[in-house]
Amino acid sequence: MSAETVEGGASHPVEPTWLLPVSLRRVLLLAPPLLLATLEVLHPQPRMNVQALMDASTWFATFHAIQLVLIGLVAVSVLLLADSFGRATAWATRLGIGLFLVFFSAYDTLAGIGTGLAMRSARTLPAAQQEGVFLVVKDWPGLALPFLLSIVGTLGWVVAIGSLALSARRQAAPRREWVLLGLASIFLLGGHPFPWGTLAFGCFFLAALFHEWRADRAVVAQ
Repeated sequence: MSAETVEGGASHPVEPTWLLPVSLRRVLLLAPPLLLATLEVLHPQPRMNVQALMDASTWFATFHAIQLVLIGLVAVSVLLLADSFGRATAWATRLGIGLFLVFFSAYDTLAGIGTGLAMRSARTLPAAQQEGVFLVVKDWPGLALPFLLSIVGTLGWVVAIGSLALSARRQAAPRREWVLLGLASIFLLGGHPFPWGTLAFGCFFLAALFHEWRADRAVVAQ
């Protein structure tokens, strides 16, 4: 299916960057953000004490390993939606999604998977050493490097999705599409755990879904 841009009320076909079967494209476009939005509801938020973190450590590491995979797939979803607006190769899309993919994945690995594995390993240590591990990992997300990774990765998402929202508006896409994309870019600034992560990826999913419905109606109308 060819993408179309709309300028001044006229539609102009845009050759897609990737030629994929429609069913495969739909799965790659819609499934990752929906799964990630749902996953964030289950984000572990244990109490900040030694025992609570050790009890949640296995799920903490597993959750962030799953999230790491979905982050990569959501990056593909963004590129596919951008492609339908003729923006897959735009510098804002490439730079933004590149920063999101690299830096947010690094943050997820260090602060998420790293925390879970460290506290899981601490289960066999004496109480004093468990406390020492806890004192290190509880502050990891706020330390200079992890915090910087989180900020850069999140800003990459804002740039990519925000620029896509602007493009959708300029191309006269329905208001619900570019408003949802704008909200998706903003909500992640609140962090990825529920509710903000769910809202960010959920809004992106809805924007993509509405866009696909519109594309289907346009094909039927021809």
